Amino acid sequence: MELKVVCDCGQKYKFDVEPVNGRMPFNVNCPVCNADGTGAANAILSRTFSDSAPPPVATAPSPVGSLRLNRPAPAPAAPAPPPLPVPSVPAAIAAVRPAAATARKPKEAGEYSLVMGIAGAVLGAALGAGLMYAFFLWANFRFPLMGTCIGALTGLGARMLAKGTDMTLGVISGAIALVSTAGTLYLMFGDVAGMFIISMIVSVSLAFKIAG
Repeated sequence: MELKVVCDCGQKYKFDVEPVNGRMPFNVNCPVCNADGTGAANAILSRTFSDSAPPPVATAPSPVGSLRLNRPAPAPAAPAPPPLPVPSVPAAIAAVRPAAATARKPKEAGEYSLVMGIAGAVLGAALGAGLMYAFFLWANFRFPLMGTCIGALTGLGARMLAKGTDMTLGVISGAIALVSTAGTLYLMFGDVAGMFIISMIVSVSLAFKIAG
């Protein structure tokens, strides 16, 4: 049967229901203010069933000494359980995403290698120092800020061979870049190489940022 309910907020809504013993088998709420409308629905059902109930039939009194059996009224049927909530699609995706991230961690951790990263930093520093010194011999031109090339190649080599970045790898790469840059500047400028501290700082900073 179709039931129409008027909420206290003025909203009217209707729904289909099969009453159990003249009462609602589930709870209903206003679609606007979410107020509970179960009581109002039960009141409407009570009036509906009382209006449609047939008038009582008069029965003759039982003779004296007759036996009357009192039968118990049937027990009311249990109300239907409320439907289980269905999780929304974003909630299901959010629940699956952490599990997928956890499953990928061992693979990523297994690919990363600090030892290979250190080896890559040494190779990158050697390549940068060789290029820097070869340019000096070829062009006979001293350009102290070319130490940035050593720092960049040191960090890049460490990052590529380690297959990842790490704070420890960044510190080690910075130290390797410092030694390589200072040694190359000493070969180029001799005892005055310490004047080019800015080139060393930039080299160390680049290696740390790229590898760390």
